[in-house]
Formats: sequence, structure tokens, C-alpha cells
Amino acid sequence: MSERSVKLTAIPDMPLIKPGDDLAALLVAALERAGMTPGAQDVLVVAQKIVSKAEGRYVDLTQV
Repeated sequence: MSERSVKLTAIPDMPLIKPGDDLAALLVAALERAGMTPGAQDVLVVAQKIVSKAEGRYVDLTQV
């Protein structure tokens, strides 16, 4: 039986995401700045919140 493990590593120096931002380009740039290179078996997990922000899909709750 092989040993399995999970290692979580936050990407440092990610900017705040704004509507219209190229999320993929920002992620690649942050990875490069950190000297991080994803491996063949790595999984990059992105929170739905920053995807929604990049797509401009949010609501000002004071307007609801």
C-alpha cells in the first residue's frame, strides 16, 4: 500500500481580484514570483469567490 498525503500551499502575493481581471494570468504571475512550479500530479484549487469577482458577478447587499 502506498502512502498518500495532502499538502496545502497558499500562493503568496496574490493581488485582490477585480472585475475583468485575467485570473489565469494573475495566478501564473504569482506562481512565478514565488518560484513555484506545479507538478504533474498537483491540483490548483481556486475559490469560487475570486472567480465570481473576476467575472463581475457580485451584488452590493445595500442595494438588495
